[in-house]
Amino acid sequence: MGHMITIIKDIIQHYGYFGIFSIIGLEQFILPLPIPPDVFVVLGTKAGLITKNILFYVALATLIGSYMGYFLGKYLGHPVMRRFFGKKLDKGEDFIKKYGVWGVILAGLTPFFPFKIVTWTCGIFEMPLGRYTLGILFGRIPRYLITSYAAVLITKTKFYASVTMSSVILGAVQGLTEFLPISSSGHLAIMENFLKLPPNITSANLETFDIFLHGGSLLAIIIYFWKDWVNVLKEFWHMITRRVFKKETLTAKLIIGTLPAIFAALLFKDLLENQLRAIYYIVAGFILNAIIYLYAEWKGKNNTRESINLKKSLLVGVAQAVALIPSVSRSGFTLATGMLLGLKREAAAKFSFMLGGVALAAANIYGLLSLRNHPVMPGLSFTLIGTITSFVISLLTISWLLKFLERHTLRPFAFYLMLISALILLVFN
Repeated sequence: MGHMITIIKDIIQHYGYFGIFSIIGLEQFILPLPIPPDVFVVLGTKAGLITKNILFYVALATLIGSYMGYFLGKYLGHPVMRRFFGKKLDKGEDFIKKYGVWGVILAGLTPFFPFKIVTWTCGIFEMPLGRYTLGILFGRIPRYLITSYAAVLITKTKFYASVTMSSVILGAVQGLTEFLPISSSGHLAIMENFLKLPPNITSANLETFDIFLHGGSLLAIIIYFWKDWVNVLKEFWHMITRRVFKKETLTAKLIIGTLPAIFAALLFKDLLENQLRAIYYIVAGFILNAIIYLYAEWKGKNNTRESINLKKSLLVGVAQAVALIPSVSRSGFTLATGMLLGLKREAAAKFSFMLGGVALAAANIYGLLSLRNHPVMPGLSFTLIGTITSFVISLLTISWLLKFLERHTLRPFAFYLMLISALILLVFN
C-alpha cells in the first residue's frame, strides 16, 4: 500500500489535476486501488493544488468514469450475458430497472465497496441512464466530496470553500431538500456545522442569503404549477369582489392551511430560530419524520382520494406549523399528514407543494420586510448564483419527486433519515 501511495503522489506531483482526474476516473470502472480515492484531495493539497479545483475534478472524473463503466457493461457485457443466459436475463433487468437506483446510491455511499462492479452491472442489465445518473449524483459524488473534505479537516489542511462554491453548495442543498421529504432546515444546519465558509461571509449575510435561496424555490413552485396558481388567483379575486368565502375551492384550503404556520412563526420565532437548531434536536426531528413516513405508508397504502375538505386542510396546516421546527421536513410532514387524512400519495404531494408555496411567499415577504432597518446584503454575484442554483435544482426536484411518488413510497426517505441520523451521531458525538 505504501508503494501505491508513493506512485499516486508522484502522479499527482507530475500531472496535477489531470493526474487526479485520470486516477479517479479509471477507478470507477477498471483500476483497483488499495486506498480510497477520497485521500487524493489531501495528497493534492499537500502538492500545492487548490482544494476547490480538486473537488471539481473529482466530481467530474467520478461522473465520466461511472459512465464509462456503464457503457462498457451495456455494449460489451450485455451481449455476452444475453448469449449465455438468454431470456433468463429479463428478470434481472426488470429488478435493476425498478430498484437499481437505490443500489447505486447505497454502493456509492459505501467507502470500500468495489463500485466498478455496480457501473458494469447497471450497464449489463440496461438500467435507464437517467436513473443511473441520479444514483451517481445522490450517492457516489456526494460521498467523494464529503469524505474528501473530511480528510482535509482530519489532516488539518486548511480549506475554505470559494465564494462561488459556497453559493452553489448552499443553493443546491436548499433546492434539493426543500421538496425532498428530508428537511431543508435540518440539512442546512448540518452544512453550517460542516462547511467552512469564506471568512468574509458572516452569519448576518447568510440570514439575508437564505431569504433569496427560498425565493429561488418559490419561483420554481410558481413556474411548475403556474396553471394552478392562475386558477387560485382567479378564485381569490372572485371571493374578494363578491365578498364570499367558497370553502370548496383550492384557494380557501390554501388560506386556511397557511394560518397555523403564520401564527406559530410569530409566537415561537426565537425558539425556532435559535434553541432548536442543535444537532441532537436535528436527529430527533429526522427520526420523527422517518416514523411518520413509515406509519403513513402503512395506513394510507390503499388511498384513492384526490382532494380534501376545508377541515382536513387545516389539519395539514397544523402539520406545516409543526414542520417549522428545524429538521422536521415541511414537505414530508404535510405529505404524510395528507396521506393519513385519506389522500393519494401524489395528490398529497401536490397539495403539500402548493401549500408550501404560500408559506414560502409569506416567509419571504416577512424576511424582506425585516431587513428594512438593518439590511446586511451579501455580494451580488454570491446571491445571484445561489438563487439561480436553488431555482434550477428546486424545479428539477419537484418534477422528479412527483413522478417518483406515482410508483414509489416514502420508505426510502425514511430509511435515509435513519441512516443519516446514525452518521450525525457518529460524527458529531
